Amino acid sequence: MEVVAALVAAAFFRYVRSMVKTLVVPDVHVPFEHKAHVRRMLKYVEENKPTRIVLLGDVLDFHSLTVYRQSREWQDELAVEVRAGKKFFERLRRAAGTRTSIECIEGNHEDRWNRYVEGRAPIMRLIDVEWQDHVGFPEYGIERAVDPVFVDCGAGQRVRLLHGHEVAGSSTLPGGHALKIARSLGCNVHIGHTHRLGVVSATVAGKNIFAVEGGWLGNWKSPAHKFLGVARPDWRVAFATYDSTQTTSPLPKMHVAGGRS
Repeated sequence: MEVVAALVAAAFFRYVRSMVKTLVVPDVHVPFEHKAHVRRMLKYVEENKPTRIVLLGDVLDFHSLTVYRQSREWQDELAVEVRAGKKFFERLRRAAGTRTSIECIEGNHEDRWNRYVEGRAPIMRLIDVEWQDHVGFPEYGIERAVDPVFVDCGAGQRVRLLHGHEVAGSSTLPGGHALKIARSLGCNVHIGHTHRLGVVSATVAGKNIFAVEGGWLGNWKSPAHKFLGVARPDWRVAFATYDSTQTTSPLPKMHVAGGRS
């Protein structure tokens, strides 16, 4: 009887470990995030405690390091941006608790740090100056994704998570750039980068695949986005969750704020 009970208990814990709920967070662009929508996301994390959190990149803006048009008041504020980034990751870890794994894909905005070091201060590479070390990754137990990131998304399927800049190009339709990437990789794909919201599907080599562009959590009225002018872009505030126990659909649940940011 004890042996049976032990086998049942082991099977139960294997099942529990296989129940993975993943929160996917698109571009935040700290310190130019939308404060209210970030609070909403953190509240969701605190109340639901997902098993895993994946940040799709461009969590940090690093506006002071851009070679593009800058806001003058932010040209020399790298220290402020770093402190704001560290505060964000601290809040995220506090909301998630210690059991949730958190990993961050590097976006093109985080890569501004790398390009600055390589182009203007290459000798800094000798002392291993990595952006993630300055915003609390070691302190808060956050991993920088190195290998391709896949998530169990339900219905026996998986989805690959990327930032979206890894494949050049764009699309006039929400979801179009993600679909281009999905076609090229031959698998389900979920990206950030475009700040748009779209879920599309296609058949590739006889296989049905889906592609998601997951919105963003930034504030288009921030100083870093003044170049947009007065016309509001078609950027949607959202984040997503995948449930590996879902049996009817592999698609994510999109948590969408009303209207555009």
